[in-house]
Amino acid sequence: MSCLMTLRCAPYGSQSAKESLDIALVLAAFEQQPGILFIDEGVLQLLPKSQLPSSHKHIGKILCALEMYDINQLWVEQESLEQFGLVAEDLSQTVTVIDRSKVVHLCAQYDQHLVF
Repeated sequence: MSCLMTLRCAPYGSQSAKESLDIALVLAAFEQQPGILFIDEGVLQLLPKSQLPSSHKHIGKILCALEMYDINQLWVEQESLEQFGLVAEDLSQTVTVIDRSKVVHLCAQYDQHLVF
């Protein structure tokens, strides 16, 4: 069974970002084939450690573990990148950039959809 996770939360201010990535790892461990879509402030989770406030713990180690768990389907919404003045090359992970108008089609490709 496949599951798309939409991550909207900033990597700081709460545990939501870390907990949602932990869930992705658990799903992968049980062969649930998760894909992850980063939108809104969720795109900030993909910034390198040097671009985040120093007072916040970075989730980079969890992001690096995604590949070890065969989580290779990572998408970022184009409009969210533009909102923060970012491009895909600014991010710490290799991602596929997707236009907002194609998000519904992406969601339809998965059996389940979790939003954090």
